[in-house]
Amino acid sequence: MKFEAKDAEFLLTQPEFRRFLFVAIQSAGILAQTVSANSAATRDLGHLEGRRALGFDMLMMVHAGQSEAVRHSDPDGITTLGQCLTEALNSKESRSDRSRSRDVARYDELPHAG
Repeated sequence: MKFEAKDAEFLLTQPEFRRFLFVAIQSAGILAQTVSANSAATRDLGHLEGRRALGFDMLMMVHAGQSEAVRHSDPDGITTLGQCLTEALNSKESRSDRSRSRDVARYDELPHAG
């Protein structure tokens, strides 16, 4: 089964999909270093690089839904990645996570000095 550009174009219009793609990209380890300098198990490196490659493949499949002008000027999918990041950071869930609780009663359980 071939993934059509029109399907990717439709998916890119859906905020829920852009948030899903952001989570998938994070899970693939594209946006973070996944191996430390003292990692001993080389078999893990192959697994992690396979995950990253799959993440890049997913990003490029979805990037096929961008306009011809965008694909031509951005062959690496940075525009699509940026859209996913923007959607994830601006989602209602993300904003509610960042808001500080104004409930000062939570401090009542702390021991008082003196």
